[in-house]
Amino acid sequence: MIAAGLAARAEAAATRATERLRRRRRADGGWTDRLSSSAVATGLAVVALARADRTAHARPIAAALDWLRATQGEDGGWSDADTDPPASRSGTAFAMAAFQAAGPADAAPRMAAGHRFLAAAGGAGRIPGMRGPGPRTWPAAAAIVWSLVGLREPERQPRQPVEVMLLPPRLRHMVSIALPGVLALGVMQARLLPAGRPRRLLQRLAEPRALAWLRSVQGPNGGIEECPMLVALVLLGLTLAGAAGDVRARCAGYLLATQRPDGSWAVDRDLEVAVTTYAVQALAERGGLGGLDTTRDWLLSTQWTGPFRPLGLPAGGWAWAVPSGWPESDDTAAALAALRRLGLSGDHPAVRAGTRWLLARQNRDGSWSEWVRNSSILNDRPCPAVTAHVVMALHGWGVGGPAVARALRSVEAARAADGSLPSVWFRGRVHGTARVLEAFAALGLAGRPAAAGARRWLLASQAADGSWSGTAEETAWALFALLAVGEPADAGPVVRAVSWLVGAQRPEGRWRPSPVGLYFDDLRYASDLICDTHALRALGRWLRLAGAP
Repeated sequence: MIAAGLAARAEAAATRATERLRRRRRADGGWTDRLSSSAVATGLAVVALARADRTAHARPIAAALDWLRATQGEDGGWSDADTDPPASRSGTAFAMAAFQAAGPADAAPRMAAGHRFLAAAGGAGRIPGMRGPGPRTWPAAAAIVWSLVGLREPERQPRQPVEVMLLPPRLRHMVSIALPGVLALGVMQARLLPAGRPRRLLQRLAEPRALAWLRSVQGPNGGIEECPMLVALVLLGLTLAGAAGDVRARCAGYLLATQRPDGSWAVDRDLEVAVTTYAVQALAERGGLGGLDTTRDWLLSTQWTGPFRPLGLPAGGWAWAVPSGWPESDDTAAALAALRRLGLSGDHPAVRAGTRWLLARQNRDGSWSEWVRNSSILNDRPCPAVTAHVVMALHGWGVGGPAVARALRSVEAARAADGSLPSVWFRGRVHGTARVLEAFAALGLAGRPAAAGARRWLLASQAADGSWSGTAEETAWALFALLAVGEPADAGPVVRAVSWLVGAQRPEGRWRPSPVGLYFDDLRYASDLICDTHALRALGRWLRLAGAP
């Protein structure tokens, strides 16, 4: 039963959130979120800028070190995300590398405190990539950077095979979004580390191709994947190699342009395309899509109208941000769904190109990954949540019947015994389970065993206070999915979730973002607009179902 006054409180909360979201819209129609600052990205940027030109970059380095000083915890460690105080091994490893590389007067005590934290957390060997050869992508970064700044023996750094450029494109592309870092660091290692004659010959053949490939993925703003963290890795590798001065100069310019006033960097600049689509979906639940013509036009302008040649992707996709983001499945699905809300017709060229793009990216098993078909690497492996998002987008436009059927079978095969499902891009299993449940509901298949199992798991995992994991994001995802699948608006779990969301809203109309996002394995981030838009979307749906005005 709905408690007296809850609908009025929820309406007031939704109104505040709507007004704030409208005020956040840019003049061009898009939205810009704030991603949490990261000790990983900030530490990497300091190392790269110090190696590039410590004198020329003295001021941004000093500002970054001040931010790292202010965010070092009492336990000696640093967090991945500034919204989440507990320290992490990765955050601490890269912050320590920054103090080692820059060499300020207080480096020694800062480093000693960091070592104490790592010792208490199981030792430096627990940092990804520090023990054994390890994977050849992101988890190797900390081990390589420590080797480059003198915290580890240089010969122990995991090798990055620049020779991958000699493979057929189909195989090379499997490295996916990690390839810029692999190539830049691989060029550096090829020039500085010993190798046998056969490997040296392969490296010499591969290097010009690697540098040409890196130039092809660098955006006009100097960005690579709109990721300061990755740009810093590329700058570091090419600086030590003494290669590609033009790429290095643009990388340094991008880092200087994306440093925040407090001296920090986020792992990504922002997720502007993604959060714009989320804002559209949230406002749609409130019936507030009027006046968003510029938003529609801006979303259309961000579509890739030509192929993305570095990965051999066709035209028609969307990235999470422009200009150097790469087209991928999840945000292509999100953009198509938002454009349908904004009144486009199914015969619009952008819609036809986008749905074709998605259908062409389906994996053999019926699932979807982000960039590379049939990949199994880090964040580019098959994902039930991404698959569910694509299914809803295609179904919304009335296309992809056989492809959708195969996708649903892949999702059903991915569920755990308890009915939950994972998500590549978000921690835990709430996001994946909720997204899949929402997809089954959208297709009118709420009675399928997978949907029933997902619903049971969500209900069973709700906390006593009405939230999921004490976060607005996970609570909103679970609440919306339960409402979509037919859970009554006055059901106890629903009412408790709504009450928690209303109570958790801040007076200015926003919610506290939590580091629920995953960026490369265990590196977390938070986004204020992921939080606010999904909370508003869930409240808006509940208010409609509860019969509120």
